Amino acid sequence: MPIAPPVGRTPLRQRRVVKAGIALATAGLFVVLAACSSQGGSSSSASSDTLTIVEPDNNMGWAVDYAFSGLEQSINTQATLLKKPYEKTSENGVETQNASKFDPYLAKSVDVSSDGLTYTFHLTNAVSAHGNKLTAEDVLWSFQRKYNTPTAIAYGAGSPVLYDPAKQIKVIDTHTVSFTIARAGYGAQLKALLSDLIGEIYDSTWLKQHATKADPYAVKWSATHPNFGFGPYEVTTWNASSGATLVARKDFVLGQAAVKKIIVRVVPDSGARVTAVESGTADIAENVDPAASAQAKSNSNVIVPEVKDSNQYIEFPLVTNKAPFNNVKVRQAMAYAVPYDKIIKNVFHGLAVRNGSGFLDRKAPGYDGTGLPDYTYDVAKAKELLKEAGVTTPVKFALTVSASDSDMVNAAVQIQSAASAAGFDITINKVNQSQFNLQRSDHSSQAFILRDYAITMVPGYELTVYTAKGSGNNFADWEYQPFYDAVAKGYTYEDAYSAEAGKAWNAAEQIYIDQSPIVFIGQTQPNVLLNKKVSGYASRSDQWMDYYNLKLSK
Repeated sequence: MPIAPPVGRTPLRQRRVVKAGIALATAGLFVVLAACSSQGGSSSSASSDTLTIVEPDNNMGWAVDYAFSGLEQSINTQATLLKKPYEKTSENGVETQNASKFDPYLAKSVDVSSDGLTYTFHLTNAVSAHGNKLTAEDVLWSFQRKYNTPTAIAYGAGSPVLYDPAKQIKVIDTHTVSFTIARAGYGAQLKALLSDLIGEIYDSTWLKQHATKADPYAVKWSATHPNFGFGPYEVTTWNASSGATLVARKDFVLGQAAVKKIIVRVVPDSGARVTAVESGTADIAENVDPAASAQAKSNSNVIVPEVKDSNQYIEFPLVTNKAPFNNVKVRQAMAYAVPYDKIIKNVFHGLAVRNGSGFLDRKAPGYDGTGLPDYTYDVAKAKELLKEAGVTTPVKFALTVSASDSDMVNAAVQIQSAASAAGFDITINKVNQSQFNLQRSDHSSQAFILRDYAITMVPGYELTVYTAKGSGNNFADWEYQPFYDAVAKGYTYEDAYSAEAGKAWNAAEQIYIDQSPIVFIGQTQPNVLLNKKVSGYASRSDQWMDYYNLKLSK
């Protein structure tokens, strides 16, 4: 997709934009990578200023308010009021994110009222990719867009903390804006939300110029015109099927990134992506098959990042709006028909772990994991529950999986095989990434499997990210009032991380896991490979890479 050159820019940004038709086709790209590989591993980057990433077709997108898609490139063109800092790990070149600490970003400081209900943000002098200065109006308008667009995920993800920008957000002056929440107990979650995906602040001046009556917030327009943020990079070329080029902005508020150019190439074959990094024709490979990652650990030229207690899960939503999973007993039976250990051993080759059936962050202060149901592979128990459910066996259903996620396809095969002994007849429905993204939000499938995560790691958010009423992100289309009441009790505590709050969150999680709208199979390690010359890779709660933090040695 050609990107229209911004007007009134520095020479860097006035360069001629390459048309999408000239971009490398996927097949041609594979040939180029293979050719480079045969030349003895010459670096893909001409210098430490340029870094090359190979990834599968993740349905690259730019506007989360339009459609949830491959958003890694998008988040590197955007910025938020706050950010979660990174911390060093024992592994060279790898960092992790502190999910309960929040540093200034587009906001240079924040004041909190004595009752803990109003947060006042003082903005930096940031400018957008089109040279427009950041204002409090940008903040308000960005949230108005998120909450007044039917396709947006903000309402489901932000509730009950953020629910109505008109009532909660106030423009005080050009560089000052406040957020008011209903309970002091929402404070930690507010800061987390303003550090994550739905907290992105858009250039309202630029987007308003492209708004129409049919598209009043330029949501559809921005889905194909990416440069509307205040982040560290801008896009010069992109094509959803072949890749994109991002260039570091000289006028970024935190200073220009160390890596001046990021080249993202779509390479559908996982093995080809691994070969590209091992040979030095690419610097980073994404969505790498776990078997390949395990094998690559013996290569001294490659880093296989590993972190403690990853927040990325193998998830198996059982959609409750239709048979067979509108019956809680069938859902529980399915939870006992999953071969957890085999999936971790045979599919993830040790790069995953199962720490019980729960989903809440065990590292969080005040965490209480007592009393949670402990699902294991138990054929007899599954059959007993199906008998109690009064259903005819075998219970037939289709399990949808993205064809581009080889590990999820392999996990689906493991489930299909093991569950047959428990009374389930599963058909695996492999679809492309675009179709998969659609079914995960429109609740049209019977069940699906994916890797996913709670971007905002605060207990109330973790419990409702997949369960909020009316949300497209309610994976299983499951709404259960006793659960919502239990979550609401957790919010009554001013400190979300207190021991008292921990007990309330635990009570809610017990209901969640017992009802089994989603089977949490295990936690996975980051599915990326790094050339040893890469440093600054940070394992983030959103599982996307922060290009600004990357460095590449010569």
